[in-house]
Amino acid sequence: MRFLLYIVTILLSVTFFVYKQEISAPTQNEPLATQQEEQTGTTTPETSTIATTTKPIAKPKPQPVLDQASIDLIQQKIDEANQAIKEIEVKNTPPPPRLSQQELYDKASSRVVNFFCEYSNGVETASGVIISPNGYILTNAHVAEAFVNQNYECKIRQGSPAKNIAYAKIVMFPSTYTSTNKNSWEGHANDVSIWKITRSASGEPITSAFPYYSIDTNYLPKKDQPLATFSYPGELLGYEVLLKNLNMLFGETIVSEFNADFIVSGMSLSSQSGSSGGILADVYTNKFAGLIFGVTTTTNINERKLFSLSPYSIDRVVRNETGLSLVEFLNQ
Repeated sequence: MRFLLYIVTILLSVTFFVYKQEISAPTQNEPLATQQEEQTGTTTPETSTIATTTKPIAKPKPQPVLDQASIDLIQQKIDEANQAIKEIEVKNTPPPPRLSQQELYDKASSRVVNFFCEYSNGVETASGVIISPNGYILTNAHVAEAFVNQNYECKIRQGSPAKNIAYAKIVMFPSTYTSTNKNSWEGHANDVSIWKITRSASGEPITSAFPYYSIDTNYLPKKDQPLATFSYPGELLGYEVLLKNLNMLFGETIVSEFNADFIVSGMSLSSQSGSSGGILADVYTNKFAGLIFGVTTTTNINERKLFSLSPYSIDRVVRNETGLSLVEFLNQ
């Protein structure tokens, strides 16, 4: 009996040993790290984990391939967004301080001129502006149309009251401005002429440079922007006053709308006959801002709108007529 108990004890011991070995032996597909965790109760860093079998490699999903049309559309949207941001920034940016009226007037008074053109049937007056140190004067084509091809000299006057300082002749008149289209859009868009001072009022040679407005052909105003106006209007004046007591008028107008060629603005003292060839000036920078060419025909001056050509438009007319930019033409 005791012998049998001894045999059973030995068999149980052997069975327990074999069972324990099966539990603790690593399986073929089990990572070594798992074995170590079970045996030591610790984990190893991921960098030391080694797989005993090859697992599938995770790949990122391929990005879509964009065609050129898609790229262009995206770029367009980006540009639109950037423009919107710029417009927001502009709206939120306060305007720079305005120049004093004295600064604006002082510059204009030595550069804006009065045309006093006498001929057999009477006198024609208009405004103009000196745009180069060698005496080129900018005004409208409708101011010059009566004198084209006549080698005619107009008196150029300046000051308040206006006094004769020189004489000038036409040097650029657009062939695209004609008697048949002058009251149409095409005529208005080409209502530009350039004159050149030929001699002083006294007959003395001109030896010094003229004060002038340079023209930035990329300049455009903003909607609701105030602009100064300078001109020699004579609608409400008689001949004697025009001759002896015509003054340069300084006013202000507000831009209501504009495009690349035209600037439309509200009532100003320059909304009168005789203001053709007068100028708009930026009240913040004192830059030339536009060439006045017309007003609406309402009887009440306070209800009139002022129409002007942009700097770009002036350059366009000169290019079309001469093949030169405005700057190149003035530097001849």
